[in-house]
Amino acid sequence: MDETLLSINLNAFILRYFKDVSSMLADIGRRSRGGTMARLGTILVDLNANRRSGTDNRTNLEFYQEEVERRCGICLSDPLIYEAFTYYDREVLPYKNDDIINAHAMPGAHAALQAVQDAGLRCALFTNPSFPQGAIECRMGWGDLADAPFELVTHMGNATRCKPDATYYLEQLQVMGLEPHEILMVGNDPKRDFPSPDCGIQTAFVGQGKPSRATWRGTMEDFAREFNAVIEAFYEHQVADELS
Repeated sequence: MDETLLSINLNAFILRYFKDVSSMLADIGRRSRGGTMARLGTILVDLNANRRSGTDNRTNLEFYQEEVERRCGICLSDPLIYEAFTYYDREVLPYKNDDIINAHAMPGAHAALQAVQDAGLRCALFTNPSFPQGAIECRMGWGDLADAPFELVTHMGNATRCKPDATYYLEQLQVMGLEPHEILMVGNDPKRDFPSPDCGIQTAFVGQGKPSRATWRGTMEDFAREFNAVIEAFYEHQVADELS
Protein backbone atom coordinates (compact mmCIF):
# COMPACT_ATOMS: atom_id res chain seq x y z
CA MET A 1 0.00 0.00 0.00
CA ASP A 2 1.50 3.36 1.06
CA GLU A 3 2.59 5.10 -2.16
CA THR A 4 1.25 2.23 -4.30
CA LEU A 5 -2.49 2.69 -3.71
CA LEU A 6 -2.29 5.45 -1.12
CA SER A 7 -0.49 8.74 -1.61
CA ILE A 8 0.88 9.63 1.81
CA ASN A 9 3.78 11.42 3.50
CA LEU A 10 4.88 8.11 4.99
CA ASN A 11 7.68 9.57 7.10
CA ALA A 12 5.25 12.05 8.68
CA PHE A 13 2.77 9.26 9.36
CA ILE A 14 5.38 6.99 10.95
CA LEU A 15 6.72 9.83 13.10
CA ARG A 16 3.21 10.79 14.27
CA TYR A 17 2.24 7.21 15.01
CA PHE A 18 5.54 6.39 16.71
CA LYS A 19 5.39 9.52 18.86
CA ASP A 20 1.80 8.90 19.97
CA VAL A 21 2.37 5.23 20.78
CA SER A 22 5.59 6.03 22.67
CA SER A 23 3.78 8.65 24.75
CA MET A 24 0.97 6.21 25.55
CA LEU A 25 3.46 3.52 26.58
CA ALA A 26 5.37 5.97 28.77
CA ASP A 27 2.19 7.16 30.50
CA ILE A 28 0.93 3.61 31.06
CA GLY A 29 4.27 2.40 32.39
CA ARG A 30 5.02 5.63 34.25
CA ARG A 31 8.36 5.90 32.50
CA SER A 32 10.21 8.72 30.79
CA ARG A 33 8.98 9.49 27.29
CA GLY A 34 12.50 9.80 25.91
CA GLY A 35 13.64 6.44 27.24
CA THR A 36 10.44 4.72 26.12
CA MET A 37 10.76 6.22 22.65
CA ALA A 38 14.35 4.98 22.36
CA ARG A 39 13.42 1.44 23.42
CA LEU A 40 10.40 1.30 21.16
CA GLY A 41 12.46 2.59 18.24
CA THR A 42 14.96 -0.24 18.71
CA ILE A 43 12.15 -2.79 18.81
CA LEU A 44 10.64 -1.53 15.57
CA VAL A 45 14.03 -1.46 13.85
CA ASP A 46 14.61 -5.08 14.90
CA LEU A 47 11.11 -6.01 13.72
CA ASN A 48 11.52 -4.46 10.28
CA ALA A 49 15.03 -5.89 9.88
CA ASN A 50 13.73 -9.40 10.74
CA ARG A 51 16.32 -9.76 13.48
CA ARG A 52 15.33 -13.11 14.89
CA SER A 53 16.16 -16.75 14.33
CA GLY A 54 14.79 -18.67 11.41
CA THR A 55 12.87 -20.93 13.80
CA ASP A 56 11.06 -18.01 15.46
CA ASN A 57 7.48 -18.38 14.21
CA ARG A 58 5.88 -15.71 16.36
CA THR A 59 3.67 -13.27 14.50
CA ASN A 60 5.03 -9.75 14.25
CA LEU A 61 2.43 -8.70 16.81
CA GLU A 62 3.59 -11.37 19.26
CA PHE A 63 7.22 -10.37 18.68
CA TYR A 64 6.35 -6.70 19.22
CA GLN A 65 4.28 -7.34 22.37
CA GLU A 66 6.86 -9.61 23.96
CA GLU A 67 9.74 -7.27 23.20
CA VAL A 68 7.83 -4.27 24.60
CA GLU A 69 7.21 -6.23 27.78
CA ARG A 70 10.85 -7.36 27.99
CA ARG A 71 12.45 -4.00 27.23
CA CYS A 72 9.82 -1.55 28.51
CA GLY A 73 8.15 -3.58 31.25
CA ILE A 74 4.66 -3.06 29.80
CA CYS A 75 2.35 -5.98 29.05
CA LEU A 76 0.59 -5.04 25.82
CA SER A 77 -1.42 -8.26 25.85
CA ASP A 78 -3.17 -7.17 29.05
CA PRO A 79 -6.81 -6.70 27.94
CA LEU A 80 -7.12 -3.15 29.28
CA ILE A 81 -3.84 -2.00 27.76
CA TYR A 82 -4.57 -3.79 24.48
CA GLU A 83 -7.96 -2.07 24.34
CA ALA A 84 -6.33 1.35 24.84
CA PHE A 85 -4.13 0.92 21.77
CA THR A 86 -6.94 -0.64 19.74
CA TYR A 87 -9.09 2.38 20.58
CA TYR A 88 -6.31 4.71 19.44
CA ASP A 89 -5.97 2.92 16.08
CA ARG A 90 -9.70 2.88 15.38
CA GLU A 91 -11.02 6.06 17.00
CA VAL A 92 -8.11 8.55 17.24
CA LEU A 93 -5.72 7.79 14.39
CA PRO A 94 -8.31 8.35 11.62
CA TYR A 95 -8.40 12.05 12.59
CA LYS A 96 -4.62 12.45 12.30
CA ASN A 97 -4.67 12.83 8.52
CA ASP A 98 -3.70 16.51 8.37
CA ASP A 99 -2.03 18.67 5.72
CA ILE A 100 1.35 17.16 6.64
CA ILE A 101 0.42 13.48 6.32
CA ASN A 102 -1.91 14.36 3.42
CA ALA A 103 -3.09 10.83 2.72
CA HIS A 104 -5.45 10.20 -0.19
CA ALA A 105 -5.97 7.69 -2.96
CA MET A 106 -3.13 7.47 -5.43
CA PRO A 107 -4.22 8.57 -8.92
CA GLY A 108 -5.12 5.45 -10.84
CA ALA A 109 -5.52 3.26 -7.73
CA HIS A 110 -9.25 2.68 -8.00
CA ALA A 111 -9.08 2.21 -11.76
CA ALA A 112 -6.33 -0.38 -11.28
CA LEU A 113 -8.36 -2.29 -8.72
CA GLN A 114 -11.37 -2.18 -11.03
CA ALA A 115 -9.28 -3.58 -13.88
CA VAL A 116 -8.16 -6.47 -11.68
CA GLN A 117 -11.72 -7.11 -10.56
CA ASP A 118 -13.11 -6.93 -14.13
CA ALA A 119 -10.54 -9.53 -15.20
CA GLY A 120 -11.80 -11.91 -12.52
CA LEU A 121 -8.40 -12.02 -10.81
CA ARG A 122 -7.79 -12.48 -7.10
CA CYS A 123 -6.41 -9.48 -5.25
CA ALA A 124 -4.65 -9.13 -1.88
CA LEU A 125 -3.00 -6.23 -0.09
CA PHE A 126 0.57 -7.14 0.87
CA THR A 127 1.51 -4.03 2.83
CA ASN A 128 4.53 -4.11 5.12
CA PRO A 129 3.16 -5.76 8.29
CA SER A 130 4.91 -3.59 10.88
CA PHE A 131 1.65 -1.93 11.98
CA PRO A 132 -1.36 -3.47 13.77
CA GLN A 133 -4.55 -4.27 11.90
CA GLY A 134 -6.34 -1.15 13.09
CA ALA A 135 -3.62 1.18 11.78
CA ILE A 136 -3.59 -0.59 8.40
CA GLU A 137 -7.37 -0.30 8.15
CA CYS A 138 -7.14 3.39 9.06
CA ARG A 139 -4.78 4.05 6.16
CA MET A 140 -7.05 2.06 3.86
CA GLY A 141 -9.89 4.34 4.90
CA TRP A 142 -7.84 7.41 4.04
CA GLY A 143 -7.49 6.05 0.51
CA ASP A 144 -11.17 5.06 0.18
CA LEU A 145 -10.04 1.45 0.12
CA ALA A 146 -12.05 0.12 3.06
CA ASP A 147 -14.44 -1.70 0.72
CA ALA A 148 -11.84 -2.73 -1.85
CA PRO A 149 -12.06 -6.39 -2.96
CA PHE A 150 -8.98 -7.59 -1.08
CA GLU A 151 -9.02 -11.28 -0.30
CA LEU A 152 -6.28 -10.81 2.28
CA VAL A 153 -4.72 -7.79 3.99
CA THR A 154 -1.45 -8.27 5.85
CA HIS A 155 -0.70 -6.69 9.22
CA MET A 156 1.25 -7.41 12.40
CA GLY A 157 -1.18 -10.07 13.51
CA ASN A 158 -1.04 -12.37 10.48
CA ALA A 159 2.61 -12.22 9.40
CA THR A 160 5.80 -13.56 10.96
CA ARG A 161 8.26 -11.46 8.95
CA CYS A 162 8.45 -8.05 7.24
CA LYS A 163 9.37 -7.15 3.67
CA PRO A 164 11.52 -7.96 1.79
CA ASP A 165 12.03 -11.34 3.48
CA ALA A 166 10.75 -14.00 1.08
CA THR A 167 9.22 -15.82 4.05
CA TYR A 168 6.72 -12.99 4.42
CA TYR A 169 5.49 -13.42 0.85
CA LEU A 170 5.51 -17.21 0.87
CA GLU A 171 3.53 -17.58 4.09
CA GLN A 172 0.78 -15.31 2.72
CA LEU A 173 0.63 -17.25 -0.54
CA GLN A 174 0.28 -20.45 1.47
CA VAL A 175 -2.77 -18.97 3.19
CA MET A 176 -4.25 -18.14 -0.22
CA GLY A 177 -3.36 -21.53 -1.68
CA LEU A 178 -1.17 -20.03 -4.40
CA GLU A 179 2.32 -20.66 -5.77
CA PRO A 180 4.92 -17.90 -6.34
CA HIS A 181 4.87 -18.24 -10.14
CA GLU A 182 1.13 -17.44 -10.13
CA ILE A 183 1.59 -14.04 -8.49
CA LEU A 184 2.21 -10.52 -9.74
CA MET A 185 3.24 -8.16 -6.96
CA VAL A 186 2.50 -4.47 -7.63
CA GLY A 187 4.96 -2.38 -5.65
CA ASN A 188 6.70 0.96 -5.51
CA ASP A 189 9.64 0.27 -3.19
CA PRO A 190 12.73 -1.12 -4.97
CA LYS A 191 14.12 -2.44 -1.68
CA ARG A 192 11.01 -4.01 -0.16
CA ASP A 193 8.71 -5.01 -3.00
CA PHE A 194 11.08 -7.55 -4.54
CA PRO A 195 11.31 -10.66 -2.30
CA SER A 196 14.77 -11.46 -0.96
CA PRO A 197 15.96 -13.99 -1.77
CA ASP A 198 14.14 -14.27 -5.08
CA CYS A 199 11.37 -16.83 -4.67
CA GLY A 200 9.76 -16.69 -8.11
CA ILE A 201 7.32 -13.83 -7.56
CA GLN A 202 7.16 -11.23 -10.35
CA THR A 203 6.81 -7.53 -9.54
CA ALA A 204 5.20 -4.75 -11.57
CA PHE A 205 6.95 -1.58 -10.42
CA VAL A 206 5.01 1.68 -10.05
CA GLY A 207 7.63 3.70 -8.18
CA GLN A 208 10.65 5.81 -9.02
CA GLY A 209 13.61 4.22 -10.77
CA LYS A 210 14.06 1.24 -13.06
CA PRO A 211 14.81 -1.90 -11.05
CA SER A 212 16.11 -4.63 -13.33
CA ARG A 213 13.92 -7.32 -11.76
CA ALA A 214 10.68 -5.54 -12.64
CA THR A 215 8.33 -7.34 -15.04
CA TRP A 216 6.74 -4.02 -16.00
CA ARG A 217 7.36 -0.36 -15.07
CA GLY A 218 5.12 2.71 -15.07
CA THR A 219 2.78 4.75 -12.89
CA MET A 220 -0.31 3.40 -11.22
CA GLU A 221 -2.36 5.28 -13.82
CA ASP A 222 -0.32 3.55 -16.54
CA PHE A 223 -0.93 0.21 -14.83
CA ALA A 224 -4.69 0.72 -14.99
CA ARG A 225 -4.62 2.06 -18.55
CA GLU A 226 -2.22 -0.60 -19.87
CA PHE A 227 -3.54 -3.50 -17.80
CA ASN A 228 -3.70 -5.92 -20.72
CA ALA A 229 -0.06 -5.17 -21.57
CA VAL A 230 0.90 -5.77 -17.93
CA ILE A 231 -0.77 -9.18 -17.97
CA GLU A 232 0.89 -10.02 -21.28
CA ALA A 233 4.30 -9.13 -19.84
CA PHE A 234 3.58 -11.32 -16.81
CA TYR A 235 2.86 -14.38 -18.93
CA GLU A 236 5.88 -13.72 -21.16
CA HIS A 237 8.14 -13.71 -18.10
CA GLN A 238 6.40 -16.79 -16.77
CA VAL A 239 7.09 -18.72 -19.97
CA ALA A 240 10.69 -17.47 -20.10
CA ASP A 241 11.26 -18.65 -16.52
CA GLU A 242 9.85 -22.08 -17.34
CA LEU A 243 12.17 -22.41 -20.34
CA SER A 244 15.30 -21.23 -18.54
